[in-house]
Amino acid sequence: MDPPPPIPIPFALRWREFRIRVLPLLFFMGAVGIAGFIWQRNITSPVLVGAVEVRSAQVSAPYAGKIARLDVSSFQDVVKGAPVAVLIPSDPRSALAVIQSELDILQIKLGLPQNQQRNETDYEQLRVDWMRQRVDLASTRVNLELSRDELQRDDELHKQKLISDDAYDIALKAEQALDAEVLERSNLVNTTSIVLKNLESQGAISSTNDSAQPLMAALQTEEQKVAQAAAGTEPVILTAPMDGTVSMIDRQAGEDLSAGESILTITAAKPEAIISYLRQPIPFEPKVGMQVEVRTRSLQMQSGVARIQNVGAQFEGITNALAVMRPGVPVDLGLPIEVSLPPEMKLRPGEIVDLTLRSEN
Repeated sequence: MDPPPPIPIPFALRWREFRIRVLPLLFFMGAVGIAGFIWQRNITSPVLVGAVEVRSAQVSAPYAGKIARLDVSSFQDVVKGAPVAVLIPSDPRSALAVIQSELDILQIKLGLPQNQQRNETDYEQLRVDWMRQRVDLASTRVNLELSRDELQRDDELHKQKLISDDAYDIALKAEQALDAEVLERSNLVNTTSIVLKNLESQGAISSTNDSAQPLMAALQTEEQKVAQAAAGTEPVILTAPMDGTVSMIDRQAGEDLSAGESILTITAAKPEAIISYLRQPIPFEPKVGMQVEVRTRSLQMQSGVARIQNVGAQFEGITNALAVMRPGVPVDLGLPIEVSLPPEMKLRPGEIVDLTLRSEN
């Protein structure tokens, strides 16, 4: 007797058995594989944490003064040597007054009767007068700048009908008078300079006269002082010390500054290295040339291979974003390490990255 034919199993029943017995196992194995891949690629604890180096430079006031104009704004790109601000020095009339007193003393000394040195004395007297004229010119220029500032303020007030027409006319005429005085004094200084050069070419002063040498040295010293003080009366154009982006503006136009006070900060747009720190106990002995795997923390993770460029000579206080402040420890110390930038990675200054030491093949 033949065996009965097998009872056919419906496809729905086979699929149900597959879903119950096999599919969960496949899903579990796939999940384990994906988790392992993600863990190995992203969750592996790095040996070090580094920060992309931030190179910045400050534009500071070389001496006390007032910001006349700012030529840049926040986050503006600048190139090295581009003008960023104009500074008007503070009133240097006190320094000019001291120089004026010293010139008066020199004039008294030169006025002593020295018949045998009359030509030399006349020449030196003319030089003193020339320097006095330069001092007066510098003082007049300062007064002109102050008058222009006052006229500018009065002009705004006059437009708003806050001062009378007579007061505005007085300020305008004062500025015009000082402008004319600066022009006249400039012509006088130039004329006296030409006369001095003519006398020098004609031999009015003898360099072999030993008695005149101390006075000549004193006059040269005073000339240098006059030149420095006169230079402090002109507006100074401050330029960018490096290529980069204006990351911070500390002062605005119209503010008064002290010498050395910061006006703005420029940050380099292109970093040059990654800085990391090894804390005690040191997990390995870093050496220049060691390979380091660099990984970013962005959603679209980047990775690349770099090398250790420099290793610090001593433990230093960590002051950037890598510092970890622990209770009872006032300073976070670490051995600084400089790592090169992988050429294929685009990193921003200040970005935090993970560093893993790679064994050499």
